[in-house]
Amino acid sequence: MKNFVKFAIAAAALVAPLQAQAVTGDVIFNATVNNSCTISNIQAGSLGANAGNTVLASTNAATGGVAGGATVTTTSADFTVSLDNPTGWDAASSFNPATTFSSTLSGWTGGTVGATDVNVDLSAAKTTGSFATGNYQATVVLRCE
Repeated sequence: MKNFVKFAIAAAALVAPLQAQAVTGDVIFNATVNNSCTISNIQAGSLGANAGNTVLASTNAATGGVAGGATVTTTSADFTVSLDNPTGWDAASSFNPATTFSSTLSGWTGGTVGATDVNVDLSAAKTTGSFATGNYQATVVLRCE
Protein backbone atom coordinates (compact mmCIF):
# COMPACT_ATOMS: atom_id res chain seq x y z
CA MET A 1 0.00 0.00 0.00
CA LYS A 2 2.86 2.32 0.73
CA ASN A 3 4.09 1.80 -2.79
CA PHE A 4 0.60 2.46 -4.15
CA VAL A 5 0.44 5.81 -2.33
CA LYS A 6 3.89 6.77 -3.64
CA PHE A 7 2.84 5.75 -7.13
CA ALA A 8 -0.43 7.72 -6.91
CA ILE A 9 1.39 10.85 -5.70
CA ALA A 10 3.94 10.55 -8.49
CA ALA A 11 1.19 10.03 -11.10
CA ALA A 12 -0.76 13.05 -9.80
CA ALA A 13 2.35 15.18 -10.03
CA LEU A 14 2.75 14.19 -13.69
CA VAL A 15 -0.88 14.98 -14.55
CA ALA A 16 -1.04 18.30 -12.65
CA PRO A 17 -0.68 21.35 -14.90
CA LEU A 18 2.79 22.86 -15.00
CA GLN A 19 3.05 26.56 -14.35
CA ALA A 20 4.37 28.54 -17.40
CA GLN A 21 7.67 30.30 -17.02
CA ALA A 22 8.13 33.83 -18.36
CA VAL A 23 10.62 34.16 -21.21
CA THR A 24 12.02 37.24 -22.93
CA GLY A 25 13.79 37.84 -26.20
CA ASP A 26 15.58 40.94 -27.45
CA VAL A 27 14.71 42.16 -30.93
CA ILE A 28 17.56 44.38 -32.15
CA PHE A 29 17.17 47.07 -34.81
CA ASN A 30 20.11 48.55 -36.72
CA ALA A 31 20.29 51.46 -39.13
CA THR A 32 22.96 52.95 -41.33
CA VAL A 33 22.49 56.56 -42.34
CA ASN A 34 24.52 57.74 -45.30
CA ASN A 35 23.92 61.46 -45.69
CA SER A 36 25.29 62.87 -48.88
CA CYS A 37 25.78 66.10 -50.70
CA THR A 38 26.51 66.23 -54.41
CA ILE A 39 27.38 69.09 -56.73
CA SER A 40 26.34 68.65 -60.34
CA ASN A 41 25.36 70.61 -63.46
CA ILE A 42 28.31 72.95 -63.02
CA GLN A 43 28.18 75.94 -65.37
CA ALA A 44 31.21 78.16 -65.87
CA GLY A 45 30.81 81.89 -65.44
CA SER A 46 32.35 84.77 -67.38
CA LEU A 47 34.13 87.88 -66.17
CA GLY A 48 33.38 91.23 -67.75
CA ALA A 49 35.68 94.21 -67.38
CA ASN A 50 34.65 97.53 -65.86
CA ALA A 51 35.31 100.81 -67.71
CA GLY A 52 38.91 101.17 -66.49
CA ASN A 53 39.80 97.46 -66.76
CA THR A 54 40.59 97.47 -63.04
CA VAL A 55 37.84 94.99 -62.07
CA LEU A 56 36.84 91.79 -63.82
CA ALA A 57 33.51 90.57 -62.45
CA SER A 58 30.68 88.23 -63.32
CA THR A 59 28.33 91.05 -62.28
CA ASN A 60 29.60 93.30 -65.11
CA ALA A 61 26.85 92.06 -67.42
CA ALA A 62 27.27 94.92 -69.93
CA THR A 63 30.74 93.63 -70.84
CA GLY A 64 30.00 89.89 -70.79
CA GLY A 65 29.95 89.06 -67.11
CA VAL A 66 27.78 86.03 -66.24
CA ALA A 67 27.43 84.18 -62.92
CA GLY A 68 28.55 80.57 -62.72
CA GLY A 69 26.26 77.99 -61.22
CA ALA A 70 25.62 74.45 -60.08
CA THR A 71 22.99 72.18 -58.57
CA VAL A 72 23.58 71.17 -54.94
CA THR A 73 21.65 68.07 -53.80
CA THR A 74 21.55 67.08 -50.13
CA THR A 75 19.92 64.28 -48.15
CA SER A 76 20.14 66.07 -44.80
CA ALA A 77 19.47 69.56 -43.48
CA ASP A 78 22.85 69.51 -41.70
CA PHE A 79 24.95 70.47 -44.74
CA THR A 80 26.42 73.92 -45.31
CA VAL A 81 27.46 75.27 -48.69
CA SER A 82 30.32 77.74 -48.98
CA LEU A 83 32.91 79.13 -51.38
CA ASP A 84 36.71 79.28 -51.39
CA ASN A 85 38.04 82.33 -53.21
CA PRO A 86 40.83 81.83 -55.72
CA THR A 87 44.29 82.52 -54.35
CA GLY A 88 45.59 83.45 -57.78
CA TRP A 89 44.88 83.16 -61.47
CA ASP A 90 44.80 79.70 -63.12
CA ALA A 91 45.79 81.47 -66.33
CA ALA A 92 46.54 85.14 -66.98
CA SER A 93 47.96 87.19 -69.82
CA SER A 94 50.72 88.56 -67.61
CA PHE A 95 52.67 86.75 -64.92
CA ASN A 96 50.50 86.58 -61.77
CA PRO A 97 49.01 90.09 -61.80
CA ALA A 98 48.38 91.27 -58.22
CA THR A 99 44.65 90.71 -57.75
CA THR A 100 42.17 90.68 -54.90
CA PHE A 101 39.42 88.06 -55.35
CA SER A 102 35.99 87.92 -53.77
CA SER A 103 33.13 85.55 -54.48
CA THR A 104 29.49 85.36 -53.45
CA LEU A 105 26.98 82.54 -53.34
CA SER A 106 23.25 83.00 -53.91
CA GLY A 107 20.33 80.61 -54.03
CA TRP A 108 21.37 78.43 -51.07
CA THR A 109 19.31 78.41 -47.90
CA GLY A 110 20.70 76.56 -44.89
CA GLY A 111 18.70 73.51 -43.88
CA THR A 112 17.72 72.69 -47.45
CA VAL A 113 17.08 69.04 -48.34
CA GLY A 114 16.90 68.05 -51.99
CA ALA A 115 18.17 69.81 -55.12
CA THR A 116 18.93 73.54 -55.13
CA ASP A 117 20.31 75.61 -57.99
CA VAL A 118 22.95 78.06 -56.79
CA ASN A 119 24.73 80.97 -58.46
CA VAL A 120 28.37 81.87 -57.91
CA ASP A 121 29.72 85.34 -58.66
CA LEU A 122 33.39 86.28 -58.79
CA SER A 123 35.06 89.66 -58.71
CA ALA A 124 38.76 90.18 -59.37
CA ALA A 125 40.16 93.63 -58.63
CA LYS A 126 43.61 94.69 -59.81
CA THR A 127 45.62 95.88 -56.84
CA THR A 128 47.35 98.60 -58.87
CA GLY A 129 46.86 99.73 -62.45
CA SER A 130 44.63 97.89 -64.88
CA PHE A 131 44.48 94.39 -66.31
CA ALA A 132 46.61 93.85 -69.40
CA THR A 133 44.97 92.75 -72.65
CA GLY A 134 44.56 88.98 -72.76
CA ASN A 135 42.72 86.00 -71.30
CA TYR A 136 42.23 85.30 -67.60
CA GLN A 137 40.91 82.27 -65.76
CA ALA A 138 40.28 81.68 -62.05
CA THR A 139 38.53 78.91 -60.11
CA VAL A 140 36.12 79.32 -57.21
CA VAL A 141 35.74 76.15 -55.14
CA LEU A 142 32.12 75.37 -54.23
CA ARG A 143 31.96 73.30 -51.02
CA CYS A 144 29.22 71.25 -49.45
CA GLU A 145 30.08 70.01 -45.97
